[in-house]
Amino acid sequence: MTGPRVRAAKGQGGLLREQLLDIAGQLLEDGGAEALTIRAVAASAGVTPPAVYLHFASKRELVHATCLRVWSSLFLELEAVSQGVRDPVTALHETCVAYIAFGLRHPAQYRLVMDGEATEASRQNEDACFRYFRDKVAACVDAGVPVESTTETARLLCSGVHGAVCLLIHQERDVWPPDTARYADRAASSTVHGALLTATHAVQPSMSTVMRSG
Repeated sequence: MTGPRVRAAKGQGGLLREQLLDIAGQLLEDGGAEALTIRAVAASAGVTPPAVYLHFASKRELVHATCLRVWSSLFLELEAVSQGVRDPVTALHETCVAYIAFGLRHPAQYRLVMDGEATEASRQNEDACFRYFRDKVAACVDAGVPVESTTETARLLCSGVHGAVCLLIHQERDVWPPDTARYADRAASSTVHGALLTATHAVQPSMSTVMRSG
């Protein structure tokens, strides 16, 4: 995966930490959480395990740092797709599509942070994602969309996009839909329409409501 590490120059101690995270991220992508160990990272970096422990006190800390490094790009991606979109409902939809696509691109990190054992990393991200979607719902309200509770509506949005990701990442890729972009778009559309159309009162699904909406 990588050759022996070149010793960092004086004052560049942070360089090894970034190299270790690069290696850890690759191990996670290639072999999942089981492949990401202190010993495996040290061997790939050409250092001893104690050298890794200088930067990460435990495997748990290393895993958190590896996952959060990927997750730090999520909100940049969400903002990029919705920036400049005047219609707040369309912006919300694009945000949901981007969220689902992000989860499908990083299944190992997603499982560890958002669908595994509760950790500080998962708490931070779950809270940040919820607040982000609630702000997007609030923008819809400001534009005139009737919403009784931004908190409840944001919760439904989060459950929808999270479920869309989890449905696939716990299965082998050969059973994933052939067009994941279309899957993400439809899942996002269903989530946004469902959450906003029922934001003031429940709409009982029926043949008449389905045919009328068409």
